Amino acid sequence: ALHLDVLTHGQGDFSQRLTDYLTSFKGENERQAREDILLVNFDHPLPENYQPKELVCLYEQRHSFRLANSNIYLARECYEPMERMFAAAEAENVNGFIVTSGYRDYQRQQEVYAQSEPGKAQEAGASEHQTGLAMDLSSPDCMVLNTWFDTTDAFKWLSEHCAEYGFIIRYPKGKTDITGYDYEPWHLRYVGVDAAEEITEQGITLEEYLKR
Repeated sequence: ALHLDVLTHGQGDFSQRLTDYLTSFKGENERQAREDILLVNFDHPLPENYQPKELVCLYEQRHSFRLANSNIYLARECYEPMERMFAAAEAENVNGFIVTSGYRDYQRQQEVYAQSEPGKAQEAGASEHQTGLAMDLSSPDCMVLNTWFDTTDAFKWLSEHCAEYGFIIRYPKGKTDITGYDYEPWHLRYVGVDAAEEITEQGITLEEYLKR
């Protein structure tokens, strides 16, 4: 509801005051939406005990995608739009998305980091996988054709449509100096539709978006 002061007090034209109020209200909502997006990187690590709410086992829920193994989880906040996204792709005859990785707790990320070549994994705390809002993807074409994910029809579809479902390609090409991470076309992060569409349309990173 509008504050009574907007309707009864102050000088000037009512419609202008109403416009100013709504603009301010919208700006406040946008600022709050930005503050609600979790930023995770080397400069903003998660604590060891951080765990997302309501993790969903994808093996028990899968419909329009495949899994690299049966032990992959995502936060429900991420899983539900992901399911809608893959179902939409399937309706357009784009099939074969393989979820290769989802949620990893702090200890598991330590193991992954220790077992990986330098630069191929993030340190524990600095990985978005701990949020439950990020996933790594692949496609059968990557194995059959021995090619990178960003050359596949699956990636092309995601590039054009993932923002409609609240996802961004988190580590885009040519942005390593901003994100601190190498190009990873297979790594998607859920940030919500409004943020995803703005980030994608403007060709910016999550870091740049949150600084505005």
